[in-house]
Amino acid sequence: MKKLSLLAMFFMLLFSSNVFAEDLKVKDVELDPAITASVGDKFNLNIYVIYDDEFTLHDANDPYYKRAVGLTKTDYTISDPHLLQVLSNGMVKILGVGSSKITVKVENIEKSVIISGSLDNPIDGGYLKNGVTFVPMKEVVQALGGSVNYLAQQGLFEIKVGSTQVSLPKSGTKASLNGNSLTLKSPLLVENGVTLMPASVLSDAFGAGLKNNGETMQVSIGQGKMNIQIEKPKKQSSTTVTKPTKKGKLYAVPATGDMKGWSILKGHPYEKSVIVYFKVDGSIVQIHTKDISKVDLNKKVKWTDLNGKKHTNTVKELYLFFGKTSGLYSSELLYKMFGETYANWIAIGSINAEQYVDQYLQK
Repeated sequence: MKKLSLLAMFFMLLFSSNVFAEDLKVKDVELDPAITASVGDKFNLNIYVIYDDEFTLHDANDPYYKRAVGLTKTDYTISDPHLLQVLSNGMVKILGVGSSKITVKVENIEKSVIISGSLDNPIDGGYLKNGVTFVPMKEVVQALGGSVNYLAQQGLFEIKVGSTQVSLPKSGTKASLNGNSLTLKSPLLVENGVTLMPASVLSDAFGAGLKNNGETMQVSIGQGKMNIQIEKPKKQSSTTVTKPTKKGKLYAVPATGDMKGWSILKGHPYEKSVIVYFKVDGSIVQIHTKDISKVDLNKKVKWTDLNGKKHTNTVKELYLFFGKTSGLYSSELLYKMFGETYANWIAIGSINAEQYVDQYLQK
């Protein structure tokens, strides 16, 4: 009977302690002020609620004085949800490069933690051309936790990173940032079937810090960082260039429209199929080419996908597909499936426009 009385008293004390703990006011919330990790990492936040009980002495490990709580048990907000994701088990996952703030609220107490994500491995495919550094658009934007869509009818690449929206033209330098006009340092570049954008878009649109260390560019957003490998252009072999029909005297005329402020090189052997734009700014020469060759866009092309299924599409449909999926597939794979149609689509990239611009400028 005595044992039963003691046991009953124990449960009464335990019950009263729980009730007492729930009645206590929150004095403070402990939370690490900053966390740095890698993109893709998952972890729990160490959140502790400190209760105000001035009338009772407590040991530091007393669960009713300092209690650990899960993130999902609090009211929390994320400043940049494109960078962080709270999983169903309460863990936090880093989605992209950059810094985001999680604010935790328990009763009237708020505490925040800045979480920064960086890429462990560098991104390949950066390119240095005519003094302008280019980076692979799709891969870099996705590393920032964003997305890229190609609008074929408008000829625009739409980039969205959080609340920031950037529209880049497939040709020309007139872009937009959140509806406001933005002038690119150079038109977009296509190398080996991958669309590249000037690295300056990262600083102009997303406030990134850019530090070029020769063959590597470091991109910093908040405390988050990623490195991009930068290649210098290789001299094109003459075997990759279409045979010219004739060679005339080189001269230049002012460009108009979207390319106003640039010059058009005339008299080169590809004039009937390619417009060569160039701009000289001190020692820096920027060059952009535009394909104006006559192609039968209604011509039907038969091709076989990787599963062996046969398809038939017009050249126009395939060109739109190549543009929309630029950077998703390797040039070798696309050439294997589409052959001459794909080769014609990227042929403009094999013309050594720099050679003719240099010849003109050296006159």
